[in-house]
Amino acid sequence: MRLPLLLLALLWQPFSQANTVPIGTGGEQGIYYQVIKEFCRLASKSDPDLQCKLQASSGSIENLRLLQAGEIPYALVQSDWLYQASRGSGPFTKQPQPELRALFATHAEPFTIVVRADGDITGLEQLKLAPIDMGLKSSGTRQTALALFSILGATEQDLDLKSVANQAEALCSKQIDAYGLVMGHPNRIVLETAKRCAIRFLPIEGEVRDKLLQGVKFYQRSQVPARIYPGNLKATPTFAIAATLVTNASTADADVYRLTKAMLSQQTSFNEQTYGYANLFHKARNKIGPVLSVEQHPGAARYFEELKAAGKL
Repeated sequence: MRLPLLLLALLWQPFSQANTVPIGTGGEQGIYYQVIKEFCRLASKSDPDLQCKLQASSGSIENLRLLQAGEIPYALVQSDWLYQASRGSGPFTKQPQPELRALFATHAEPFTIVVRADGDITGLEQLKLAPIDMGLKSSGTRQTALALFSILGATEQDLDLKSVANQAEALCSKQIDAYGLVMGHPNRIVLETAKRCAIRFLPIEGEVRDKLLQGVKFYQRSQVPARIYPGNLKATPTFAIAATLVTNASTADADVYRLTKAMLSQQTSFNEQTYGYANLFHKARNKIGPVLSVEQHPGAARYFEELKAAGKL
């Protein structure tokens, strides 16, 4: 009599089981990890049976590789790398990923150049002769910086580029005169720098910005928001990429729809203390359209079509 009861216990499964969704992010201390962690908190609040599994990574390039290998179904990726991967250009010439599809853009990441407030650097041209940190050689930040310097008539070999371990310490101790990052604000590195010494941001605007954006789909006009850091009383014009949640075309429409709806249906409860919050795309209409550098997945498009039909888009 005991055997049938045991067998029933082994065979019985709860009607509703949690659906675990792996998502590639970035380093655990970085903005991508924090932003996706918060979107996942909202998703589980909206859909308790939907649970995220955050997968830390080195960033967009690794996330794109993992997506192509089928090791993860979703990832947060910079729009510039996403665009190039989908079209097989730049570093993706030998391994194009035309199957990439967007769910929605989470936040803008302005290219931000930080200098000492009491330093001599007041314009972009001066950076060509100064010791500066523009990210690791293979990083997205470095490639974005080189695109900017190309407009200024300088190549990588012309620049005094450093890769320091602690950018805040290096800037304030005058080891470097500036550092640049593709980042959402507030950012912990900038906050740490502002605690050590007075800082300001170099504007990227006018003809330089216009040339940089001409014919380029993955950049957009942006700004470093005001009043986030000490002494930062005015917004600083610059350009930005859009951090974009992506998947592959083969991912089931129903799965993509469910995740998109769960993540966005309670966004008004997004924690304002999350790094990158100041550049979050708060309104639904700002998460899609021109801000997306690849085609939107039909599952995600369905959710935004519902918003439009309800007059919420």
